[in-house]
Amino acid sequence: MHTLETVGDLVSPLGATINAANVIMQLADPGVGQGVVDSSVDSGRADLHPIKRARTTGTYLAVAVFGSDADRAYLREELRKIHARVVSEPNAEVSYSANSPKLQLWVAVCLLKYFIDQHEFLHGPLTEAEYRSILRDGITLATTLNVRPESWPTTRDEYDELWREGVDRISMNDEVRGYLTRLCNLSFLEVRLGRAGRAAHKIFGRDFELITRGALPPEFRKAMHYDWTADDQRRFDRYLRTMRAVHRATPYVWRLLWHGYLVDMRTRRRLGMRVF
Repeated sequence: MHTLETVGDLVSPLGATINAANVIMQLADPGVGQGVVDSSVDSGRADLHPIKRARTTGTYLAVAVFGSDADRAYLREELRKIHARVVSEPNAEVSYSANSPKLQLWVAVCLLKYFIDQHEFLHGPLTEAEYRSILRDGITLATTLNVRPESWPTTRDEYDELWREGVDRISMNDEVRGYLTRLCNLSFLEVRLGRAGRAAHKIFGRDFELITRGALPPEFRKAMHYDWTADDQRRFDRYLRTMRAVHRATPYVWRLLWHGYLVDMRTRRRLGMRVF
């Protein structure tokens, strides 16, 4: 296997099924979680607009990882305007602002883990040299948001410290936990897709939730009130073996899929269509 140097080198088929686990990590910060469930920007809610939300999230990651500086500048301004509308009420129990650099730094830290997890679950730990390169390249996951470049960690120790600080802040009320549970068992699809969403929940929900639980660090499983048994681990390991074989047979397909989001965004801009 070639040396891994960029975040884009880490993409794999596993990314399509561990995404909900990463959302849990992000929303486990009370400011992020409460901001999402309280948001009045309904067009960005996964339960109300699941297809659009999947597209816009994919667009953000594709631009941050594979896009040009011009793509990122455009996206940064668009997100700043949207996030400006997501602010807590003056007397809210949990205070938040979607444009908070601290909250956005945590989101970016989680997003880097999303890409690293894709590789490490399938192929084992990155080398120290690879980790340094990935960390350096991953700065765009933060700066495409509202995070200043100097806030991004430059060493693994600095990244690990940010991660530990985020884990220490984990706090989740029943409202946030319920929202995330519906994402993880796919029952959220029923809100917008009706009968088709119920079918997806019944057919795929249990397996998707297992993969989500398997991809979570123990602290986040605890916050979600999830159990994890030896049988769960065996089933998760079987799934990873399957994904490992798929990835080895199709190593370059997954980057092309991410580039599809870039093409979509650039086409929408040229045609004057809304991206978000």
